[in-house]
Amino acid sequence: MRYILFLILMSSPYFSLAQEDSIQINTDRPGFSDYPKTIPKGYFQLEAGFSFESETVNQNDKIQLINWNNTLLKYGITSAWELRLSQSYQSDRLLGADPNPQMNWESNSGPLVVGTKINLLRESDLIPQTAILVEYGINTNGSDGLQNNSFYRIQLSSKYQLNPEWYLMGNLGYDEFFNDFGRIRFTLNTGYSINEKLSVYAEIYGFRSEFLTPSNYFDGGFTYLINPKFQLDVHAGFDLVQKVNNVENYQQSFVSMGLGYLFKIQK
Repeated sequence: MRYILFLILMSSPYFSLAQEDSIQINTDRPGFSDYPKTIPKGYFQLEAGFSFESETVNQNDKIQLINWNNTLLKYGITSAWELRLSQSYQSDRLLGADPNPQMNWESNSGPLVVGTKINLLRESDLIPQTAILVEYGINTNGSDGLQNNSFYRIQLSSKYQLNPEWYLMGNLGYDEFFNDFGRIRFTLNTGYSINEKLSVYAEIYGFRSEFLTPSNYFDGGFTYLINPKFQLDVHAGFDLVQKVNNVENYQQSFVSMGLGYLFKIQK
């Protein structure tokens, strides 16, 4: 999956890069809210990004995680149905109180995630645009490494356009990690278009489970349209709760950048 972006860019002469239509890219990036609309029939969409995350484990130890390439591919089967395939490649390490820590990174591929998104409702008056998303993640490492448990996810995504520049969007779903636990996930996202190319957004998201401490996060960022079918993004976020389990210096934060690219095979 980490070579997908390279292969697509190398193959660009075989694709229609300048479609004479009004279709514009809509991505699940940046942030953690999935956009409640499928891509057009016959189109492919690539979304890929890089992120760095740091989390305090206790007063002396910290985990660092690099997601080198989180790649999502989409294909529009019909005007209301898309297929999805995603995977990531990541490295993590534990830093202790030693002033000269060993810089040993452990790398692995994330689960191979297959899924689908289906449009349910079109936005009309007070009815938000709504879609359902179903995904199944398959452990590809044969181990229980970080973020490598097999899982399934089902989620409703909705978006309401308050005016031509400003929207509200929310997701509500459930994740089940096999032989481990289930959790409810939620997001509340709002964004504003500064002009035809540049937009900003802010988001609150979190997870609830009877087995884990409730978690709540904030993130925000920017998107920039190179053209109607090519988008760049940058965003960052942090844990809203800076003190948990009596850890005075607890902190969790991340920064990420990526792109989205919509294209169609030239017939």
